[in-house]
Formats: sequence, C-alpha cells, structure tokens
Amino acid sequence: MYDKITALYCRYSHDDGQEEENASITHQKALLKEYAENNGYSNIRFYADDGYTGTDFNRPDFQRMMEEVENGIIQTILVKDMSRFGRNYILVGQYVELVLPQHHVRVIGVTDNYDSYDTENDLFAFESIFAEMYAADISKKVTYAKHMLGMSGIKLKSRPLYGYRLVDGDYTQWEIDTESAEIVRMIFDMFLNQDMSVNAIAKYLRTNEIPTPSAYMGYKYTKVNRPYDWSFPIVSRILKFQEYCGDTVNFKTRQISYKVKKRLPIPKEDWVIFQNQHPAIISREDFEKAQEKLKNISENAFSQPKATRNDTLFRQKLICAMCGKKMYCNSTKGKLYFQCQAYQKYDSCTSNYITENDLKRVVLDYLHRLYLAVKSDRNAVISKLGLDTITEIEDQIRTAENRADEISHLLIEIYEKKFQNIITDSEFKSRSEALSREKNDLLHFLADLTAKKSIRSKEKGSVIKMLDKISSYSESDFDVLTQEMVNALIEKIVIGKPMGQREKNYGKRMIDIYIYELGNLSELIDVRFKPYSVRIKEIAPQLLLERRCDTANVIEALATKRGSLENALAEEGTNFQTVIVEVRKKILIDAIRNGLTIKEIYPLLGYPEPSNVYWFSKRFLGMRFNDLNNMVKTDD
Repeated sequence: MYDKITALYCRYSHDDGQEEENASITHQKALLKEYAENNGYSNIRFYADDGYTGTDFNRPDFQRMMEEVENGIIQTILVKDMSRFGRNYILVGQYVELVLPQHHVRVIGVTDNYDSYDTENDLFAFESIFAEMYAADISKKVTYAKHMLGMSGIKLKSRPLYGYRLVDGDYTQWEIDTESAEIVRMIFDMFLNQDMSVNAIAKYLRTNEIPTPSAYMGYKYTKVNRPYDWSFPIVSRILKFQEYCGDTVNFKTRQISYKVKKRLPIPKEDWVIFQNQHPAIISREDFEKAQEKLKNISENAFSQPKATRNDTLFRQKLICAMCGKKMYCNSTKGKLYFQCQAYQKYDSCTSNYITENDLKRVVLDYLHRLYLAVKSDRNAVISKLGLDTITEIEDQIRTAENRADEISHLLIEIYEKKFQNIITDSEFKSRSEALSREKNDLLHFLADLTAKKSIRSKEKGSVIKMLDKISSYSESDFDVLTQEMVNALIEKIVIGKPMGQREKNYGKRMIDIYIYELGNLSELIDVRFKPYSVRIKEIAPQLLLERRCDTANVIEALATKRGSLENALAEEGTNFQTVIVEVRKKILIDAIRNGLTIKEIYPLLGYPEPSNVYWFSKRFLGMRFNDLNNMVKTDD
C-alpha cells in the first residue's frame, strides 16, 4: 500500500500578537519539515493560511485539508502548536477529539508536545481554553483601543469613502479626490435639481460607463467584467453618507463577537459624529435636502397598499441564460409570466420572458421523460453521469499499488546487489533515483485516485437517493405539476431566448432544467420538444373520444395561440385538418387490426353513432374500405 499524506498545517495572523519572525509561515514550515524528517514522517504536504484568525475555521487551506481528511488520504497532521490549529476551544475539541479520530487521523502539536494518540492529554482542554481566552483578551484590547480613538474623533474607517483619498497614506486623514468627487456632486445634483429617481441615476451612470466606487477604488470584491454595474443600493448609499458634508461618523456598526466577523448596524441616534473634520464635497444644506427627499420617498412607498405577490411554482428557481440574473414573476390580465430581472430593473439585458403556462408544460414534459428513463434503465442514467467509472478507478488503484510494491522490492534488490558488489555505486545511484522518482509520482497519483474514488462514491450515493425519490412517484403523478414536485426535484431552470421572431414552437427555446444531484437534464435524456403536428397527434385521440377535437380545444390543450399553431404547422408542411385525418387513419387501422366493430370504431373517430365507415374510408383515406381492410390484414 502507498503512504498517506502527512499534512503540515501553518497559520499566522497579526491578531495573534506574536513576534512575526518566530510565528511566520516560513518559520512554521521550516520547523514542521525538520520535525517530520527527523521523526520518519513521509509524503509531506504543506497547508498554509496566512493572515487568517484562529477563531474562524473557514480558512481556505484548512478547509482543503479537512476535505482531504474526509477523502481518506491524510494520516497525520503536524502543527507548530495547537493554537495554530485554532483558538476556539470548543471547535478545536470537536475536530481533535471527535472528527479526526473518526478518520483515524493523528494530530501532533510540536512545540507544546501534544499528541492525539497520547492518552495522557489531560491538560489539552485547559490549554485550548487558555488559547481562546488569549484571543478574547486581544480582541477586547483592540476593541477598547478603537473605541477610545473613535470617541476622540479619529476616523475608524480602514479606507476612504468614494470621493476621497488618503493624505500621504494616513487612513485618519482624507482629502478630496477630484475625479470621483465630481461623480458624487453629479449624483446629488441629479437627485435634487434634475428630479431624477435613484434608479434613473443608476441607469445613467451605467449607460455612460462610469466605474462603480468599488471598481474605481480597485477593491478586490469588484465583480469581474462588471465595472459599471451601478444599482439602486449603490446610489442610495452615496446619497446617505454624512461624511460628504465633511463630518467624521464613527460607530455605525458593531461586530457580533470576536468569533463572528459579521457586523450589525447601530441605530443612528447612537452614532458618534464630529463635524468639519475633512473637506466637504456636498454642502450641509444639500445633504439635508437629500435626506428629506429620501425620507418622503420611503414614506410614500410604505403608505401605498402592498401589491399582492404573484404566486408561482417556480419562485427563486428561474435564471436568465443571457445575463445570469434571476427572472421575476409578473402578471398581465391575470396571466403570469417571467422576465429577466436585469431587463426589468436596469434595461441591461434583452426582453427574455416566458409565460408560466408554457413553462409548466415544458417542466412537466421534462420530468415525465426523466421518470420514464429512470424507471426503464436507471443504470443508463448513472452511466451518463460518469459514476460507473468507479470500477475503472479501482482498477487503476490496484495497478498503481502493485507497481509501487514492485518498485519497493526492486529497491531492496538493487541495494543487495550493491552490497554484494554486483553493481557499481554509480549504477545503484542512477537506478535507485529513477525508481524513487517513479514511486513518488505513483504515490501522488494514488492519492489523487483515492480522493477521486471517495468523491465519486459520495456522489453516487447522493444520485442513488435522488433516483429512488424519482422512482417513488407514479405515472399519474405527472399529470399535474405540483409545488412538492418542483421543490423536491428542481434546483434551477435556465431560460434561453426564443430563436425567432415569435415562439412558433417551444422546442426552439433553450430551457435547461437542473435536477438536484443529477445536473442538467439535457445531458441525461432526450428533451428536445416535438413539432406541433406530433404534439397534436398525442392529444387528439382523447379529444376525439370526447368529441372536442376542434382547433379551439387543441389550442387550449397546448396552451398556445391560433397564429402560433398555424405558422408552426405551415413550417412543418402540413395543417390542422391534415394532422387530424392522419390521427383518424391510425385509429381506424389499429381498430380494424384489433377486430373492433363499426359501432365500436365510430366513437374513437369522434362521431356520435355509426353511419357509413365505407364512405369515411374513401373520403378521408382515399381508398375503398375493402382495400383498406386487405392492407391491414397483410400489414406486417
């Protein structure tokens, strides 16, 4: 078998209050590597989180390490001391005493002599509490220092507001940034003097490609390829910043605790405000006018009766394929439809929309086809998901393990030959180095294969559960689309734009339905929609039996329009009457083949009572009844 990974985990944060040189990532790596080599730990791999506090376990490399622990490829974790692992004693205890032992992973703290395999770790809980108390104490001191600075009028913001810049890099001193300050003045002018709404201002800034504050100031969380994405909240926030009057405003928010980084707003009456602390961009008079206007807008909005939300099966499920925004539900004349959010709010996408009736029909058809595919051959579905490759991965693992064992024996063999002077030192060195490199590559390859196998096994388990869920439905359940069905099966629906001037056939619209655990249905089953002529043939027999097979009832059943139906059939080279004749012909042929009488045949054709089937066969099928009968008898 191959060696599992020895994880060397390092963490450093300036909040730890330790001397940087002795606590740095470089120092920790060197210490851990030396310890691993001196104590026989092989196949080492570094995991490092630089600049992450120990009270928060949502660290990138820590999470990557824990994922590989779950995949079964890590055997030992080495840390400089247990405070590098974390400073929340409850979570550290859960990881070290509950989670990691389940995966047979050993944890060693080098400098504090901690070993999870040592049964005499009585002081570990106390040491973890002390580590957390240290973090809490540091947090209290930092908070107190910030409070004292804030109460003395020092700015607490770590970066200047849009419209300002730092004076010589001093975050407590601001000066006006000419370019962005002009945009701030323009926003206030539009709002106060040009009577433009907040949304209209945002649209103007987008249209004229004015960089957003985050894009202009180079913040790392700026959305890629969306530097001009001004919105209502961004413009509204700018109009509310009192700092534009030249004031320093401290203590607008507070952190929940040193363990939770989320911040909560503080009531405005509790803010600490120091006036005229830096150059003003907006006069105090204009700022007060803007606040009064914003207040009136808000009050008028809340004084209006709240519109009834459109109820739909697909709330929060629909996404526009063109821009990735959600699609909102609206109604007109009592009919629900979905339209792209970006188009509605910002006019920045195309008018992509779909009616709820059309979508219901599409979704029900997709789900029904999925149900039939799962019931008929679920292994085919599993194969399309690529989950039947686990056997291949296992074969690769066995082959690699056998080769690793073979290399180990070859290394022993050439060592013995060197000892017996059968081969020279140079031959031994070259051959042993080549074999060692090959073995090392194999070990990494095996680690990746094992991780892949673990992931695929988990995925297959989730897929099996979803397939069982789908199989638990009955055929009749797919007569009507229900909320339970949508919630249980559908993760999201991506709506593409119709490929033409009008939606003549909903098969021309790209609609991707994603099922939980299974992904995009179009990759699993044939979800191409049928031409209108085929869809009419599917519903016509029942309508004929009910004597309702006319154009109006077919249009209603297909949830389409007369013009759309006629245009689509014309594109298919047929018309409504021709399609119905073909349906009746098939019904008649099947009926004769099954030995039905004329009296039994006529209701199937949509006639009230038997009259002259001979005339019908000649009129609609273009042949004599006897010829038709002979054809059926000789038909294979």
